Amino acid sequence: MTREELDAMASVDIRTVDIDTLTDLRDIKIDIGQPAEKKLASFAAQTNNLYVHRIGDYIVKVKFQKEGSTVDDKMEEYLNRLAEVRMQLF
Repeated sequence: MTREELDAMASVDIRTVDIDTLTDLRDIKIDIGQPAEKKLASFAAQTNNLYVHRIGDYIVKVKFQKEGSTVDDKMEEYLNRLAEVRMQLF
């Protein structure tokens, strides 16, 4: 994935995006026993935008900060939270 593709994904405006083009986070399956790099690769393979998703009728946008935790740390935290939410839904 190129920097331009990532920038385009990150710049999607949640106020104007067509919700039907977004991946529903409830449909993503992640093996939480895997290392963060493999979880990220699995997540990326299952979505059409790393930053903007949906949960039912709600749009969710993820932001990454430049300082502090690494992208891997935050993605691991995000995927673990996603797994917890999925567990609560079922």
